[in-house]
Amino acid sequence: MEKIINRKIIIWGLQSINLLVAFFIGLYLFTIMTVNSFIFGFIIMIISIIFTYLVLNFLKIDAMVQILKKKVSIWLMLTINLLFAFIIGATIPLMESKLTTRYNMGLIMIPLLIILNYIIIDRFHYYLRHARDKELNETSLKNENKKGEIDSPVIEFEGKKYYFTIRSIAILAIGAPVLAYLVYLFFDTEMNYWLHEIVVKQTVFFLNLLFDMDAKAVYSPESTYHWRFIIPDRGPIDFETFCTGVQAICVFAGIIIFTPHSRDRKTNEDIIWRKTKSLIISSIIFYVVNIIRMIIQLYLFYLGYAWNDIHYSISAASSFIAAIIVLLMHKWIPEFILSIIYTGTLISKKLKEKRKIASDSEEN
Repeated sequence: MEKIINRKIIIWGLQSINLLVAFFIGLYLFTIMTVNSFIFGFIIMIISIIFTYLVLNFLKIDAMVQILKKKVSIWLMLTINLLFAFIIGATIPLMESKLTTRYNMGLIMIPLLIILNYIIIDRFHYYLRHARDKELNETSLKNENKKGEIDSPVIEFEGKKYYFTIRSIAILAIGAPVLAYLVYLFFDTEMNYWLHEIVVKQTVFFLNLLFDMDAKAVYSPESTYHWRFIIPDRGPIDFETFCTGVQAICVFAGIIIFTPHSRDRKTNEDIIWRKTKSLIISSIIFYVVNIIRMIIQLYLFYLGYAWNDIHYSISAASSFIAAIIVLLMHKWIPEFILSIIYTGTLISKKLKEKRKIASDSEEN
């Protein structure tokens, strides 16, 4: 098992190097912009994708044949990650923001992709471990759960047991809002205005594609807000960090990251994978909905509606998406809702104990 873990780390290191190569290839191609550079980049990317598949064979065990489909799915996820790194590299030379701003996109996103690489490879290791020694693994999990008696309430949900420490629930209550606020402040700094440019230009692209509006994205670094929309015959609309929708992503990121883990070893086994899936899908949904929201607002503004009338009403209406995210969270990380229920159970238990003590003292 130790050898497999060491191999997992080696694979992660190799895939991280592969990811960096894809990023710099994209950066190189769209900086040089020559036919030879594109041919060279295309060949390197094909080699990188093949390498991504072959390097997974480094974790050779007897169960490899049993999880061939899982191996292909893991390879596809790593390949998507690889292509995303390439797109990030290719995007930077095409941006208008200051060099000190645009390159921060790579400095922030590439480390996140490297972390995601590790989580994906760890998932592959999870499949291998269970396929290789499923019975032994289940036995060891049962033994670990029986090491000590559980002197606290237990919630059973879909065949799994959930019980939490008071400390983990307190960390959720404090850590989630603090993290959400700090991450939002981080993205609200000028160094992250690359996000403004991406959102503004994507919105303008779809406005012109769908409605042929001749809308424009204008960069004015001397202004308080560096990016703005220019809507024909209606004037400019300034763009700020709150318009990116990142605040909603920050809130749910804080909740997902600090959601307590069940103390049951079997229930908790794949929690990192489930949290990662929830975080990625919820972020994508919020991002897409935010783009759609701005397209609707700017089109109505183009038609003649007052900006204040449509801005706040549509923004408020789009918040219904939060309900969908909560449902997704409950599907993949039910620990969040169950930890709230568990807190109520603990409080109820304490109140009953106090009432019992008071009743016994009155009888004496």
